[in-house]
Amino acid sequence: MTISQELVIKEYQTGTPDTRGSPGNFSTEELQKLAELWSLVLDYLAANKDKQIPVNSELLQQASHDWSALGPDDEISDSEDCEETTRRAWKFTKGEAGIRKLGSWGRKPKADQQRLMLDRYVNETTQEHIDRRTGHYVPLLPEKYIPSFKYPDSSTRNLREVFWRLASAKQHPDIWLHRMLRSNSWDVNKAMDAIQWVVDWRATQAVDRVNWEGDVNLGLDELRLGISELVGVDRLGCPLMYVRVRRIMPRANQSFVLKRFLVHQFEALQFVTRKCTRISMLYDFTGFSMDNTPFHIVHFLVTMGIRQYAETTSVLILLVDSWLFANFWNLVRPFLDANLSARIVFAKSIDDVRVFVDDRQIPEEVGGSNRFQAVFKLPEINENSQLFDATRREVAEEAWWERVRGFEEATRKWCARYSGNVSDEYAERRDQAAQELDRAERQLSRFTRARNIFERLGVVDAASGCLRLPDAPQ
Repeated sequence: MTISQELVIKEYQTGTPDTRGSPGNFSTEELQKLAELWSLVLDYLAANKDKQIPVNSELLQQASHDWSALGPDDEISDSEDCEETTRRAWKFTKGEAGIRKLGSWGRKPKADQQRLMLDRYVNETTQEHIDRRTGHYVPLLPEKYIPSFKYPDSSTRNLREVFWRLASAKQHPDIWLHRMLRSNSWDVNKAMDAIQWVVDWRATQAVDRVNWEGDVNLGLDELRLGISELVGVDRLGCPLMYVRVRRIMPRANQSFVLKRFLVHQFEALQFVTRKCTRISMLYDFTGFSMDNTPFHIVHFLVTMGIRQYAETTSVLILLVDSWLFANFWNLVRPFLDANLSARIVFAKSIDDVRVFVDDRQIPEEVGGSNRFQAVFKLPEINENSQLFDATRREVAEEAWWERVRGFEEATRKWCARYSGNVSDEYAERRDQAAQELDRAERQLSRFTRARNIFERLGVVDAASGCLRLPDAPQ
C-alpha cells in the first residue's frame, strides 16, 4: 500500500486515521508477506545466533577539553540566556573573538578565560555539570557498562540479541516488521535487507549504551536550549514534538555530540510510541539560518527517518517564514523517499498548522494557546538506582530470553501453518507469546535504560511509555 500526501491530509481533515495495512488490520495478502518476512528473519537469526558484531561507534566518542585553568568562580551565570551564550561560543569557533596568545608569564589573558568558560558552558555533559556543582563525583550511572550477562563483552554486540531488543521494544514485534515492510513497498526481500542493515547499525553504534546512559553523558547545552520538546498531541492523538530549528548550533561543538543527541531523542520517542502510535513533529523555522542546518546533520536526520526509524512519523509540519528555506529544501529533497515525502507538509502560517493540530495544543510562542513549557531538569542522584541492581537485572534478562524463545517457537509454527485466518489457534498462541514478551521487555528495560527528560518531567509514564502531558488551557 502506497501512502500519498492527499491521504495524509484527509486523515487529519476528517480526524480518522487510515488503519489499512497496520497491525490488526492486515489484508490476507499483507499477512502472507508478514509470515514470509518472519520466516526469513528467524532463519537468519538461527544461522547467526552466535555472531558478534564489533562496536565502532562515533556516538560514544568523548570530547576532550582542558578546563583546568578555570577557578571555582569562573562560570557563566545560569540566569543568562542559553541561546545567546551558545551563539557567542559559536563565534569563538569561527575566530571572531580575537583570542590572544599566552603571555610571557604563563597567565591566560582574559579573552582566553572567556573562551574556556564558554567552551565549558556549551560542551560539558550533564554528569560533568553536576560534578562541578557538587564539588565531587556523583555516580549517576554504574562505572562499567555490561551489554548483557549472556554477552558481557562491551566491544561487541550479539546480532540475535540486538534484533530482539529492538523488536520487543514495541508492544508486538509485528509492529517493527510491519514498518520495515511498509517502508519498502511490501517487498519482502527489500524489507529483510533493511532489517539486517538496521540491526548492524544499532550494534556497530552501540545504541543500547546510548539508551543506558540516557541524557547523563549528553551535552548539557543541547538539553537546556530546548531544541525539541513534547508539547501535546495532534488531531489524531499522536504525540507532538515541537522543534526550534534556530537553536540547533552544530558548530558550537563536534558533530558526533549532536548526532548522539538526535539518536537519544529518537530512541526516547520509540519508547513513547511503543503501542504502535506514530509521532508528529512541528519544525519551527522562524529565525533560522543555513548555519542551523549543515548538510551532514540534515543528511543524518533524513537517513534516520527513512532507515533506522522508518514509518515512525505521522506528519512532519514545516513552519516556514524565510526565503532561506528554499536553500535548505534543496539540500533535503534529493534524499527523501516517497513515504517520508508524503508525510511532509508546509505551513506558511499558524492557520496551516491548525489543519493538523488543535490550537490548544500548539505552543503559544508560534501563535497557539498551549502555554506548557518543558524546562530541562537535571537528573536526580538516585533516579537510575535500578541500573545498579545487577542481581535483579540478571533475573529479568533470563526471563526475557525465555519469552524470546517462546515467541520464536510460536512464530515458526504460525508461519509454517499460516492459512490466512488471523483468528486460528496458532495466531492466538502467538499473540499471547507477544504479550508475555512485552511484559518481560518492560521489566528488563528498567535495568537497561536510564530515565529521560520526558519521564523526569512527568510527561511520560516510566512504566508504560504512555503520554501524560498536562491539559492545554481551554
